[in-house]
Amino acid sequence: MLRLYVQLARASLRGQMQYKFNFIFSSVMVVFMFGIEFATIGIVVARFGGIKGWDVYQVGYLFAIMMFVRAFYRMLAGEVNYFEKYLVEGNLDQLLLRPVPVLLVLTTRQFRPMLGELVLGGATIAICIGHMIAAEQVTWIAIPLTAVVVVSGTTILFAIGLATATVGFWTHRIDDLQRMTDDAASTASRLPLTIYPGWLRIGLLTVVPTGFAAYVPSLYVIRHEAGVWVLLATLAVAGVLLAGALKFWRFGIAHYQSTGT
Repeated sequence: MLRLYVQLARASLRGQMQYKFNFIFSSVMVVFMFGIEFATIGIVVARFGGIKGWDVYQVGYLFAIMMFVRAFYRMLAGEVNYFEKYLVEGNLDQLLLRPVPVLLVLTTRQFRPMLGELVLGGATIAICIGHMIAAEQVTWIAIPLTAVVVVSGTTILFAIGLATATVGFWTHRIDDLQRMTDDAASTASRLPLTIYPGWLRIGLLTVVPTGFAAYVPSLYVIRHEAGVWVLLATLAVAGVLLAGALKFWRFGIAHYQSTGT
């Protein structure tokens, strides 16, 4: 299965690279836009000496982690986030006729490296962790732990995205729902959840648990406000969400009714 995934992803990537200028231009624009967004947040946080006890480097760490996990999710399973077009236009019927799992096809279509996000996110994380190590806020162990956070966070976003896409088997129109569960929730989770009202914090930890993608594990990795159990709980949440989303997806596929187009 892994070999097939690599082959399909490579074929999709070759198609994307036929338009090199578009790829390079979009990557530069992403760095520019996200750079301005983070610079704005950083200036505000630095101006007030922190936000709810989080300094500019800790906020930068959260911002970069969410940028990383969303980039990996979009890179590895971007078409899951655009599943509505397959349902509305009847393109899913074509995928069902192929001798490979539908989800495997979706995760390899339009495969492209999110170069802008990965470069900016990597640079931001390197600067933030480097400063915190120099200031003795964290030790070198934060580096491998950050890799664990990125993997678990990517898994969480993928599981949420897959569950949202599966809802489309019954509703067909899911763009608005995806804006809430992906765009809005991910954007909100770039900042410490303590700045939000209680009902929103609960929502980002339960209903759409993107808070576990960066904020919760960072409490242990960079702030030492909780024990290692927080990181273990994050991994458990990621595993449970993924298993549940895959089971929900299989249930949706089994009950899919063609549009007839």
